[in-house]
Amino acid sequence: MSAYADSVLAEGETVVYRAAISRWKYFLSYLIGVVLIVLGLVALFFTIMGTDPMIRFAGAIPLVIGLIVIFTAIIRRRTTELVLTDRRIIAKRGFVSRETVEMNLSKVESLHVSQGLMGRMLDYGDVSVVGTGASLEPLRGVSRPLELRRKLGELADFPVLQKPVRG
Repeated sequence: MSAYADSVLAEGETVVYRAAISRWKYFLSYLIGVVLIVLGLVALFFTIMGTDPMIRFAGAIPLVIGLIVIFTAIIRRRTTELVLTDRRIIAKRGFVSRETVEMNLSKVESLHVSQGLMGRMLDYGDVSVVGTGASLEPLRGVSRPLELRRKLGELADFPVLQKPVRG
């Protein structure tokens, strides 16, 4: 789902890399959602023989909450974009309300990658782009963050990441 990034590309601008948010970032949400769904199904199973509709309704509450938790995590993951083009970095979050930040590559000073033990094992981490005068808010849970850093370093017109020539 990269409708935003595709809609703001300038003429002749090409996408070099599209980063995605890792499913592992939302593991806890998925786990809580599944547990609530199972509890709701068990409650519904045991209350199906009951005659009181309020008891059945109470049994359905964890099921509905579990579905909402999982659905919210999926929407958040799918509506976050981080796109590296040959001219800039584009970051977008949100579905109903949208937050976007774009930074020209000429303004980028560095790209920080932070990975904990689980992040290294499962290949995800937090990415922060530091630029002249401002920085992008860190994107948390980006899949393959070192690949993003490598692609950024490969851009030929990006002098900040090139090794200085000593003479």
